[in-house]
Amino acid sequence: MSTEAWYLPLLNSIPSGLIGAAVVYYFGLRQRAKERRFSFLERQLAEFYAPLAGLRKQIRTKSELREKVLAATDVAGGQFEATAEYHNKQLKEDLLPKYREMRALFTNKYHLAAIDTRAFYPVFLEYVGIWNMWLANSISQDVPTKLDHTEENVKPFYKHIEDKLQQLQDEIARG
Repeated sequence: MSTEAWYLPLLNSIPSGLIGAAVVYYFGLRQRAKERRFSFLERQLAEFYAPLAGLRKQIRTKSELREKVLAATDVAGGQFEATAEYHNKQLKEDLLPKYREMRALFTNKYHLAAIDTRAFYPVFLEYVGIWNMWLANSISQDVPTKLDHTEENVKPFYKHIEDKLQQLQDEIARG
């Protein structure tokens, strides 16, 4: 019997141990990368897309209600002026601050916005900026019309936010 035989089983187990450690390390790195990615997706959803969508939903719901009420208001009955005055006040005191809140959220959480979302940033800033200038009477009443300042310009942004919200929820749910 040879004296070298006692260490051969030990030497034979070293490659197996190294291979096993490498496999565990590789899968551990992949798992950690997946966890970081999902953590970022959850932050995007919770801190950016869901708040934006919620603010937008509030604005849309109040705007739709305004349209329903104005359509049902009796012009001849004298209530139209009071109703219009109420909704003008609501625009200034409630809706436009929500737009500003959306703008601030977009600015402050820009790092969480996906690249395709960032493309909407200048359009939305312009939309809110024109409203702010109009309210401050720093532009004439006809300038928004001349600049084609309509909500139609930001509707693709609103749709994108809703689509992105759903996409993130689905991706997180799938794991």
